[in-house]
Amino acid sequence: MKIAGIIAEYNPFHNGHAWHVDETRRRTGCDSVVACMAGHFTQRGEPTLWSKWDRARMALAGGVDAVFEMPALFAVRTADAFASGGVAILGRLGCDALSFGSETADLALLWTLADWRAEEPEALSRAVRANLDAGMSHAKARGEAVAALLGVEPEAVNRPNLILAAEYLRAIAGGGFAMEPVAVERRGGYHDAAVGEYASAGAIRVAIARGDAASARAAMPDWTEPDAMHPMDDLLLAALRRMDLEQLAALPDVSEGLEHRLYAACREASGREDLLDRLKCRRYTRARLSRLLTHALLGVDRAFVEAHSAPAYARLLGAREGAGPLLKELSARAAIPIVTRATALRGDPVFDLECRATDAWALLHDAPECRRMGREFTAKFVKESAGSV
Repeated sequence: MKIAGIIAEYNPFHNGHAWHVDETRRRTGCDSVVACMAGHFTQRGEPTLWSKWDRARMALAGGVDAVFEMPALFAVRTADAFASGGVAILGRLGCDALSFGSETADLALLWTLADWRAEEPEALSRAVRANLDAGMSHAKARGEAVAALLGVEPEAVNRPNLILAAEYLRAIAGGGFAMEPVAVERRGGYHDAAVGEYASAGAIRVAIARGDAASARAAMPDWTEPDAMHPMDDLLLAALRRMDLEQLAALPDVSEGLEHRLYAACREASGREDLLDRLKCRRYTRARLSRLLTHALLGVDRAFVEAHSAPAYARLLGAREGAGPLLKELSARAAIPIVTRATALRGDPVFDLECRATDAWALLHDAPECRRMGREFTAKFVKESAGSV
């Protein structure tokens, strides 16, 4: 049996994702597709619109055969940690291929980018420093320097999915996993605002926010109305204002005295977006700061991150009907425990964090059934019929 893996957020699962699953089957010739999906917070530190159980059901209805969870510890992290967490889970499950969306299917280019992220050439370092001295942000400075060395336009290399693609390759090589990398060119741009048949997840979320559910529905193969959500302003500010300077300094990615700015800003800011505006600067991107704030909300510090450098289990959230042979094969191949019952993870520090993430996410809702604590232990395993699309 050939098994292909996909790392995703599916916030939400849309037509482009369904096409990616189909292309993965076509290009790899695999028998089954397994997804490793982020839980209730995304890589940018933002809460998901749909619960992970709803998003798992969407993915199963859209062609994925089984959905495993990427723990929040790895999901809400920089590109390298996000990639290594997902690759480690899929690799230790025994997947034969890793399929990912990218702005290019040129694996030679992606391997070059991966090599340069692993060990930066001196010429690249000099160019980055020169661009920083010219006033560019670090992301822009590196992107322009890489593009100049490769002789391509900056837009060709400084894109979110290219960076993740390069990190996937690094994680495969660094972990010694025998997974074939398969780059599938994206349909539509990552930041495209248009809502069409192949709208991006971001465009769909914007459409929902402005009340255009019809457009969002047309871009998704399996529509579920998301519950109304509120900003996490009060939860976040309450968490930050309880922290002293030492605790703020211990947050992942805090350096160069940022804790002092954060300490002062959280006492003046009216909410999360206002706080991000006050903190954003050339050295700290909005995404990095957003992750940092979510770490504060969830109680994640640098010591915790360092103590849990790799996933220790693979939690199965759901599977399609008829996936029994796949699950049996994964159980035979797996070099990591496969867990289906949350009670088996009770007391695990990484799963305890998952519980905090889900309980915090729950308080962003009005609906009483969404606000209950402990949903990790009461939500049902997701099953979807193979003919549901």
